[in-house]
Amino acid sequence: MVYISITGQTPEQEDEKPNGHVEPDSTVDVVVESGEEKREEWDNYFDFILSCIGYAVGLGNVWRFPYLCYENGGGAFLLPYIIMLLACGLPLFFMELSFGQFASKGTVSVWNISPLFRGVGIGMLIPSALVAIYYNVIIAWTVYYAFKSFSFPNLPWISCNNTWNTDKCYDDFLNTTRTIGLNRTEYVRATEEFWIYNVHGLTDSFGDFGGMNWHLLGCLAASWTVVYLCLIKGVKSAGKVVYFTAVFPYVVLVILFFRAVTLPGAGDGVAFYIIPKFADILSIRPWRAAATQIFYSLGISFGGLMTFASYNKFHNNCYRDAIIVAFTNCGTSIFAGFVIFSTIGFMAHSSGLKVEEVVASGPGLAFIAYPEALAKLPGAQFWSFIFFVMLFTLGLDSEFATIETVVTAIVDELPPHRKWWKPYITLTSCIVGFLSGILIVTKNGLYTFTLINDYSAGFSLMVIAATYSLVISWVYGLDRFCKDIECMIGFKPGLYWRICWSVVIPVLLAVIILLSFVFYTRGRYGDYIFPATAEVFGWIMTLASFLAIPGYMVYALIYLADHDTILERVKFLMKPNREWGPLLNVNRKEAGYPEIVSSVDNRASEKKLPDEVKYNKGYDDVDFRNGDTARDQRGRLDSRDSGSTRASSVFMTIDQERERRQRQRHGSDGRRTSASSRHMSDGGEDGRGRIMSHDGRSTGRSSATVDMPDLMGERRRQRYRHMSEDLTPPPSPTFTNITDKSYI
Repeated sequence: MVYISITGQTPEQEDEKPNGHVEPDSTVDVVVESGEEKREEWDNYFDFILSCIGYAVGLGNVWRFPYLCYENGGGAFLLPYIIMLLACGLPLFFMELSFGQFASKGTVSVWNISPLFRGVGIGMLIPSALVAIYYNVIIAWTVYYAFKSFSFPNLPWISCNNTWNTDKCYDDFLNTTRTIGLNRTEYVRATEEFWIYNVHGLTDSFGDFGGMNWHLLGCLAASWTVVYLCLIKGVKSAGKVVYFTAVFPYVVLVILFFRAVTLPGAGDGVAFYIIPKFADILSIRPWRAAATQIFYSLGISFGGLMTFASYNKFHNNCYRDAIIVAFTNCGTSIFAGFVIFSTIGFMAHSSGLKVEEVVASGPGLAFIAYPEALAKLPGAQFWSFIFFVMLFTLGLDSEFATIETVVTAIVDELPPHRKWWKPYITLTSCIVGFLSGILIVTKNGLYTFTLINDYSAGFSLMVIAATYSLVISWVYGLDRFCKDIECMIGFKPGLYWRICWSVVIPVLLAVIILLSFVFYTRGRYGDYIFPATAEVFGWIMTLASFLAIPGYMVYALIYLADHDTILERVKFLMKPNREWGPLLNVNRKEAGYPEIVSSVDNRASEKKLPDEVKYNKGYDDVDFRNGDTARDQRGRLDSRDSGSTRASSVFMTIDQERERRQRQRHGSDGRRTSASSRHMSDGGEDGRGRIMSHDGRSTGRSSATVDMPDLMGERRRQRYRHMSEDLTPPPSPTFTNITDKSYI
């Protein structure tokens, strides 16, 4: 018998668990200590896994994947797509899930791992916000089609006897056109004319505004209302909705598949889909399109995966989840491709055209090919309604994730007493999204939609992914990251994951980005090429997310680091700060991170501070020593008496650290304080600014360079002096071996 394990371990290895390790699927509740920040969690595992599947399996699988296949030669796109999944998609998917789950933070706050690169998290929010705006426009289209499905006796998009039809309209049911003698290449199918002239009233150019499509505006308002109502309670409410929205689409797709493959000419469409043209594979276009679709479909670099994973239990098996969701998502895309290309083959057969000539490529392909197939089913109105409800649910799942990503990133940056603002931030985000989407429901909105789709989530996503892959692998350290993962799931990622994270992904994405510039082509919708003004608008969207990375670096180097040289500031900001690590103290102990004492417990914890503190270079070398207290080999603070020592009362953010240094250099009124005003007997400073110990001997270090929390300040010593009589005040701390500006 062959033993297959999702963890990649033998049965003997799986039976062996490290001391203190909790099973990944353990239902043991973690006790939140008094004063600790309590974060939302999924009610159960299936809430999370279905939400991830719903997020990954979205409209992109049904409309974006087929039209990219159609644009890039069918099979010539499918082969690069599979390669990009294994080389980039799956490893990055696992990295983002484990990254967010370990820290239990949103896309911005999670970059406590290396504060210099916090701009990566901000850069993720920009494409997420842009996609959230136009994604709900697609949902609005599905709402309109669903309402139109109740037209009797025939669906409105199958005939040429409507006011919006042109003389070139081809009626597939009657096999006739409105004008006799037209060449077949001039035909425009009734479904395509409904899409262009009825749904959008499309103008001739990008600059021709044309007015508002009021029917789409109403559908857009309805879509945003549903999104807000589903997210009003965060992941608690969204996690319940996905039980229907994530499962229902598969039922409809299976029904459509069996109908589509039985249509005449379906084999021609399937052959176009699966047989690659090797001449097309040698060009950069299908590779770039495949990479973009992997990122778009799996949700990589959008921040949604980190956000969803941050609500997981600490020991959830994110390794297993990454494999399940990634392959489910890509399998759905390929399966949906069979459905739509079977339909396109039928359309080509009935019109006498080649498969690649039958419909105009573009985002509306799914709104042209699918409706025509549905019209041929018995009870067409019912199946049409069910299909567009399916598209609606597919869109909702992904929209939940993009909005929740933006909202969580904002809320995580708020102080604890402001967390209750989340429902209002969600409402504000939905209102802003609706107002921004109005531009896309005008009569030239389809051009704007195509422009945002092409430029908002392509090049920038690959830059972001390459950056955070390099930072985690080479700045934070691949071994450290793998140990963090081991603490969560019980084993370290294998060689395949390590090579992909550290070498394959950065190199492959760099090559694709470079070649994309070399072989750059202007954006277009069908045969219409966008003007230069539209190109500028598109590149602004692309560069906005990319430039957030160096932009934040400049800001951090100027305002968040108080060091003499640029090199010192860079080193300071590249190291993890004190808030990096698991959220709960019980998990921090297990992972080897010092505990965090919240502001609620700060006053009590000050009485437990060690008498002697030693700071060496870097986060890993912080050492608290007080008699029976020492640091073990994993970096945890262990006490021989009580088991552990709370050390996080000396934890502070970069801003707090900067303010502390200013207080050391200046008095409370902003003026320099003299040495005579300090209590030299308690370890103050002499006239030259040197730190003095209890016996008055100088340590030779200036207070301006002491890299310590405010343990030696006058306010802290006064507090010790005024403690109750039953508590013996500890002596003022003596500082030794203090290095200059090494704290983070």
